[in-house]
Amino acid sequence: MTSLRLPFHAIAFVLLAALPLAGAAEPAGEAPDTAAIDRAFDDTVARYELPGLAVGVVVDGKVVYTRTAGELEAGSGRRIDADTLFKIASNSKAMTTGLLARLVDAGKLKWDDPVVKYLPDFRMYDPWVTREMQVRDLLIHNSGLGAGAGDLMLWPGPNDFTRADVIHGLRYLKPKYSFRSRYAYDNTLYIVAGEVAAAAGGAPYDALLRRELFEPLGLKRCQVGAWDRDAVGNVAQPHARRDGRNVVTSADEAMIPDVPMMAAGGIRCSLHDMLAWATMWLQPEQSGLVDGKPWLSEEQREAVWSPQTIMPLSRRMREWDDSHYSAYGYGWRLADVDGTQKVSHTGTLSGMYSALTLLPQKHAGFVILINSNADDARTVLNQVLVKQFTAPEQQRTVAYYADQLNRDAREARVRRPVPDTSSRVPAVPADMAGQLGVYRDPWFGDVLICPAGDGVRFTSAKSPRLVGDVMRAGDRLLVQWRSGGDTEPWLDFGPADAQPVTLAMAKIDPDADFSSDFEDLAFVRSGDCPAAAAAASDVPTVSPAADAESAGMADIRALVPDMAQDIRYAGSHNFVGKPVDGYEAPRCYLLRPVAEALARVEATLRESNRRLLIYDCFRPVRAVQHFMRWAQDPDDVANKAEFYPLLGKDALVPQYIAEHSGHSRGATLDLTMMQCDAGGENCEPLDMGTGFDYFGELAHTDTPNVTAAQRENRHLLRDAMQAQGFSNYTDEWWHYTLKPEPDPHTAYDFPLR
Repeated sequence: MTSLRLPFHAIAFVLLAALPLAGAAEPAGEAPDTAAIDRAFDDTVARYELPGLAVGVVVDGKVVYTRTAGELEAGSGRRIDADTLFKIASNSKAMTTGLLARLVDAGKLKWDDPVVKYLPDFRMYDPWVTREMQVRDLLIHNSGLGAGAGDLMLWPGPNDFTRADVIHGLRYLKPKYSFRSRYAYDNTLYIVAGEVAAAAGGAPYDALLRRELFEPLGLKRCQVGAWDRDAVGNVAQPHARRDGRNVVTSADEAMIPDVPMMAAGGIRCSLHDMLAWATMWLQPEQSGLVDGKPWLSEEQREAVWSPQTIMPLSRRMREWDDSHYSAYGYGWRLADVDGTQKVSHTGTLSGMYSALTLLPQKHAGFVILINSNADDARTVLNQVLVKQFTAPEQQRTVAYYADQLNRDAREARVRRPVPDTSSRVPAVPADMAGQLGVYRDPWFGDVLICPAGDGVRFTSAKSPRLVGDVMRAGDRLLVQWRSGGDTEPWLDFGPADAQPVTLAMAKIDPDADFSSDFEDLAFVRSGDCPAAAAAASDVPTVSPAADAESAGMADIRALVPDMAQDIRYAGSHNFVGKPVDGYEAPRCYLLRPVAEALARVEATLRESNRRLLIYDCFRPVRAVQHFMRWAQDPDDVANKAEFYPLLGKDALVPQYIAEHSGHSRGATLDLTMMQCDAGGENCEPLDMGTGFDYFGELAHTDTPNVTAAQRENRHLLRDAMQAQGFSNYTDEWWHYTLKPEPDPHTAYDFPLR
């Protein structure tokens, strides 16, 4: 392993000194042409059909332009304004480096301190790199890791990886380059940087950021760590364009979790907040003063804006901006545009895009926030705004830059075409007999490649949105994601006669987002498909039974005549909004052993003045088919507010609405618990934190985002049901199945009458 410490400060100084205007004093900034900005704003929204956009401009320490448009959530009618919270994604990095710079100013750390001084268990793949890695190296993308290494532990979210998992996983990520030899963007080392800040500052990262950055700079709306969405309010949701419409993707739960990637890209701020942040950097002697002094010393301001790692100078930068250099500082990208300095960064998360651009010599800066997958929209609008200050005489428009991007995209596809997989067909378990099983990667964990009905399913143990069907395209296998995955991967198994069997993955589209870092995975087969998973994935045979009696089912009220019921699918109070096919009467049928076990639960609960309230029991196959038809109608969202307020309808299948339901086998039911008075007559349902059939993380039985009392109520129900052999489905607090099932391979389709 070689060490290369580039003398880049000196190189950058020479480069910058060679620029005619770089470093030269300039008069006060001139206000931009707001009419031109309005045109660019309107053209961007129209051309890219954005669900929401917020733009602000600051000159000479004053906000000279703000404008917002669109909705927090498409179709909601709730408008975006300058206080709306957006995910700023990787613009969080400059806040992390600003926090570290504050700690340097306070004498609590140094940029060249070894990381292990603060995190003794920190490890990289190479022990020498572990010893030599300094705090500054965490921030400048020179670690030797490939671009986006380890990002599959961060996205798609939510997932079950923790901050400790991400940091521990670094020791398994093999470098692609020599340490400090070149630029390759990463997120995982910024997570380490956040923990270094916590160790040096003596408080968790989120607490430090609030104390050292949000509060002194007056960023009143910015949020980090765990927080209550509804208590904070006015939160934009991420969107994507699907079938010509903007739809919400990866919507927030009621409690925003403390995500592992806080320090790399997990902060949310409003337009007002981001303009205040920009103003502090442009006018440090006047803005964001703390006890009459600048928030950062001049020495540390210079440090974070000093070039550290050379970045590639793209053809677009040369043609559009006449740029001569490109480099990365501490959380900032540094370049020259038309002879003036540009300090900037972008932020990209699925469904959320941001940009912060500062032109210090023009005393100007601007912010762009978009709640959609909008890479091109951000690029062209950002470029038009830059030119308002650096070359207004060019009068280049959104259309001009958009057409240039389209041309570049066409040329790129000619050079690097995406392989044609249109011939794909479902893989057959029999053809993959030697490849089925559980596979383990040391940092990503387990994936299952197991039979699912007539096909094969790929399932990640710790990233639940990465579930898809294995498909065959020619002589290769790929995964067609069901939800969560935007980038499809190839599956490449090692030789059939090799032991153990290995599995590698790679993006089908070589130019897809580097955060889908499948290429870094190295799976080894560790076992057979679990029998429980295989049984759950089987498609049961539909019985010809025409009624409950011939199916061996009992009406629960034949055993408990006064059993409380609210059979939702027989009425209109359900997510479909009407009686569901097959529910001709509000009846609870269950296979007799299941009904008898449920009667025992009820009898036990009555001894402590509690009772059950049943929402659903046996569900005919035709009802499940009704659910699937409803799920495929994007226009029917009448009951979204109650049942899936934070999710797009496209996200419901298969995570929340299954193609084949265990209810149809007669051993599964949905219910809650009630507390009754001493006479057992007046009963009220316990507060479980959500209603029945709420789709989202808040309904998970053990979610940390409900109150202690609500979680205790869920556990009371679970304990009572488990005592009689029922098992809870952990994504739905109300959902129980008797184990072992009396007949797990038979489904029924008779109507409830």
